[in-house]
Amino acid sequence: MNIINDFLKNPIIPEVKEDIIVSDKELASINDLFASNDVPVNYLHLRPKIKENQIWTIKRSYMDYEGILQSAAAPIMVLLVSQEEMIGEDGMFVRVCPISPFVEMASENDQICEEESITGFPFFIERWNEQPILTEILDKYVGDYYWDSSSKDCKLTNDQEEFREIEISNARFLNHSVIAFMNNLERSENFSFSVDVNYEDYSKTKHMPQMNVLKPRLIPLNGHEEYAMAARTNNIVSENDCIEFNYEHMPFFIEVRKKKAEFILTIIPKVEVVLRNLENKQIEGTSNSERIVYGGLRKGLYQIESPLLNKTITIRLK
Repeated sequence: MNIINDFLKNPIIPEVKEDIIVSDKELASINDLFASNDVPVNYLHLRPKIKENQIWTIKRSYMDYEGILQSAAAPIMVLLVSQEEMIGEDGMFVRVCPISPFVEMASENDQICEEESITGFPFFIERWNEQPILTEILDKYVGDYYWDSSSKDCKLTNDQEEFREIEISNARFLNHSVIAFMNNLERSENFSFSVDVNYEDYSKTKHMPQMNVLKPRLIPLNGHEEYAMAARTNNIVSENDCIEFNYEHMPFFIEVRKKKAEFILTIIPKVEVVLRNLENKQIEGTSNSERIVYGGLRKGLYQIESPLLNKTITIRLK
């Protein structure tokens, strides 16, 4: 049995059974390879311009465009192998190849980098595992790496073939970001706007049907989705109507309205909160004794932080 392939099939192994000969030392060694990217090598506090031949870490979890939180079992690093491109009206994507610390599984056709100063460990590029991803799931810039993109045929061992199958399967976490975006893009023409909210175990997507239409088309929704309350009153929906989130474990209500191309997010009652955009920039709002209002917001991801919350609220306006 190949220890690396066994680990990749089951990244979180609670205990070692007697019929699987994998020692604690071997497991620790494999985990160390994943954990070694915690070494602060060339990390920047400011997000640099995304371009080809950069190495980035991937967010361990992200909320996809269908409002579902996706989580990876292990840390992921990738090499960008294309320039940033538009997808739809407001999305950006790039093509990447995962970086593997398991150089033992490299074939003679794989390019191995022995220089540990780049990532903190030797690695090779999974050129056979190229994937499209949304740039918003890129986390930290690590450094630049220029690779030889030429390739030739080579014979693989059974372990190498299995390794590639596992890695390509695990890469669904990456390409799912684009798949969910395209699914949402196809359905979005049925809505005026939509809002995704994720907090702890609460994931909800609410849709506002087309405004100023006597009988807007209502399409079937998934289990975590619903229409805004305004859509269920049989009245014509207007810009004055809002999408509301009133979750019992959140210490405040959230209202979202759309005025032309901009969104207005309201928090009721007035409490201590911070709203940040995808670039981690704090958004300033206005308030009175009853509420806080953030106007002029664009489509995209935002985070709401508060000492009253157990975790950060992730919200997507779309």
